[in-house]
Amino acid sequence: MQSIKSIDVSVLPEWARQEVYDFFLFMKQRIEHQRELLNASECALLSEDSLAEDWNKSEEDEAWKTVQ
Repeated sequence: MQSIKSIDVSVLPEWARQEVYDFFLFMKQRIEHQRELLNASECALLSEDSLAEDWNKSEEDEAWKTVQ
């Protein structure tokens, strides 16, 4: 796929330039959201082992016995 370095939108009518700009903002926001989700998932996975040290203690089982 060829990379787009810059485009000349000046040849487009104003309404079309606004559409291009709106789509750009939409894609930018979508990508940022996907990155945030990936970072949150990665953080949860990295935390799992360290949290498991506490979760797997017998004291935790005793404390949660009434909830189960």
